Amino acid sequence: MTFGLAEPAWLWLIPGFIALAGWMRPRPSAGVILAQPDERRGIGLLGALLESIPPFLRVLSFTSIAVALASPQAIRVIEEPRVEGAGIALALDLSTSMWAEDMGARQSRLDVAKATALSFIEARDDDIGLVAFAGEALTRLPLTHDGFVVQEAVRGLEVGLLQDGTDIAGAIAAGAGLLHDAPHPSKVLILVTDGAHNKAGVVPALAARAAATVGVTIYPVAIGQEQGRDTEAMETVLTQAARITGGRYFKATDVSALEAIYREIDRLVQPSEDTVERIETTPYGWVFALLALVLAVGTTVLRGSRWGVIP
Repeated sequence: MTFGLAEPAWLWLIPGFIALAGWMRPRPSAGVILAQPDERRGIGLLGALLESIPPFLRVLSFTSIAVALASPQAIRVIEEPRVEGAGIALALDLSTSMWAEDMGARQSRLDVAKATALSFIEARDDDIGLVAFAGEALTRLPLTHDGFVVQEAVRGLEVGLLQDGTDIAGAIAAGAGLLHDAPHPSKVLILVTDGAHNKAGVVPALAARAAATVGVTIYPVAIGQEQGRDTEAMETVLTQAARITGGRYFKATDVSALEAIYREIDRLVQPSEDTVERIETTPYGWVFALLALVLAVGTTVLRGSRWGVIP
């Protein structure tokens, strides 16, 4: 704890108060006339002492007023831990291949992707946005802290909403765009797909480098069985995106594997913790104002008492 003055400029009044007290001091002509020189010598020290007390108290009173106006205060710096969630963009593939029912339990890849994403969203306390992609990428929901809104947006995703294909680069660019201006120290893009990039234009590696420049970490997830897919090309693209941004590539061939992947991502994407300093002040100006009043009353009482007049 420290002490300080909120308005220290008021202390410049103190020299003026001292000068005023000196000007108000009684002149020799107002002194007491003693009949005998011997008596004057006998009470000279006592008289000087008694005569100096009221002016001294007056100066202290004026000084207390100046200090009260300067707003003295006790200052405490309190350090409080603050936990801040991550900024997460979730990109889900809506290409026609996501209709395939090869993840177990007679569910399509998209149904499984949506169900596991919903469980992940429910367990997190983050700002989450949503990107849908197929042959093109579309931002479906900007970052929001409302988990219910995010879950409803995920439930509304269906194959056929976008031109067919697999635009991995577009999905990365859209996810990075969602997170670009996010204030979160941790920015994460979870990209769930079942196919290799097949869109002309920007290559996924270049999009990943752009995402890395704004602090986005990509966790690509390949889902589904391998039959009939260009697995090697897909894994090359996804592992490159993860490596460039400092993320990690995952592969899920059934529901339990995808659930385990989301648990691992949940473990990896930890909320950031830092310490926030909060300043708490306690004013003490009233103490000096009260002291000034007591000193002023004391001065008046003393001058009106038998001790304020030399006999």
